Amino acid sequence: MLSIIIFLLNLLIETSVSLTVVVPPDPIVAHVGSTVILPCWISPPENAEALEIRWYRQDQFNNPVLLYNHGKIQDIQECFRNRSSLTLRSDQSGGLKDGDVSLRLEKLTFQDEGLFHCYVSGEHSYNSKVVDLKITSPSDSSDSSGLWKALFFTFLICSLLGLFGLILYRYRHKRTEKKPTKEIHEEETLERLLKAVVEDMNIEELREHAVEITIDRERLHPDLRVTKDCKILRDSKEYEPTGEGFPYELCAYGAKIFTSGCHYWEVELAAPPNPPKNFWMIGVMKHGNLPTRDRSDLTPSAGFWFLCSDGPRGFCTNTDPLIRFSLTPRPERLGVLLDYDHGQLSFYNVTERKHLLTISSRFSGSLVPLFNPGAGDKSCLKILDLPKPVEPDEPSPSLSNMVVVELDVKASDNL
Repeated sequence: MLSIIIFLLNLLIETSVSLTVVVPPDPIVAHVGSTVILPCWISPPENAEALEIRWYRQDQFNNPVLLYNHGKIQDIQECFRNRSSLTLRSDQSGGLKDGDVSLRLEKLTFQDEGLFHCYVSGEHSYNSKVVDLKITSPSDSSDSSGLWKALFFTFLICSLLGLFGLILYRYRHKRTEKKPTKEIHEEETLERLLKAVVEDMNIEELREHAVEITIDRERLHPDLRVTKDCKILRDSKEYEPTGEGFPYELCAYGAKIFTSGCHYWEVELAAPPNPPKNFWMIGVMKHGNLPTRDRSDLTPSAGFWFLCSDGPRGFCTNTDPLIRFSLTPRPERLGVLLDYDHGQLSFYNVTERKHLLTISSRFSGSLVPLFNPGAGDKSCLKILDLPKPVEPDEPSPSLSNMVVVELDVKASDNL
């Protein structure tokens, strides 16, 4: 068994988009202190009682204004407590049973103005649209003094709550410096599972699932170089990046194809005395896919799952929008565990014996390992030959095995 995994986030990555959400094309205008309905509905009508309904502000996916799931409201943002709810967009609406997921906001303030995302997802489909809310001053100026006081009071309460949350976050982060939490949400792909943990890993148990991985020479990017044993990979000295940012198109693929089961491999990212690689991308993809230079095309819904190290820009997974985070120390040897049947792709810092993160999806079709050595690093990307699990009666590894490893290291000089 693997080490006990602490779930911090559950992101379920959908692979199809067939559900259609509709909102009014024009902004919704309302006065300060009034009540407004932000219309949003499913077309054609579909019963939404068993769906997830998430209303959230710009860049606050994980802090929703209102979250409905499993048949009831699960969460409401602090600033909208006691003044937000799901409602009918009109007297003719059939409510949730008819696909009406409209949001009701009461006691409006100027801080409520802006974009509200209406996000609806089911087991195999999802969609989202944006409603623009405009707030105006009330026509009755005699009430303006009281409204401004209410506005200031609301703003003050929200600010204090935000400050308290920031202080609490920094306090917890200081106490758990070695346990960084990476929050990743996906807007294009709604399957939102990221388990970010730092539990000690059991390397022996992982290596029970070890498979031999080699690079497929037939599908190698022309600006990459690989050794004869198809284990060591790097960018060509003649390669000149054609644009800014990470060279996502600079990919190689594993020769082994996976359609089921549990498979593990390790990749060396440092060749002393050179420092660990700053740029690399490692994961899996659907067999036959072709990566492009545009990162927005490399999503789970398009058949790509990976962890990317983008030098000083930090680390990221292929979520949309892109979310960056830090990993300390920088991995020198990365372990990859593909659990096809359970839909999980896990990454490990083998040197530190730490589980970094797990991305979960619903895999289908054939998958192959994905490698990208980036550009400009002195160190190569090397796929390691892992030892088979040693039985109690088996002798220790022979000297010949040690010689093979040494020869593999020297092979990097030929790249």
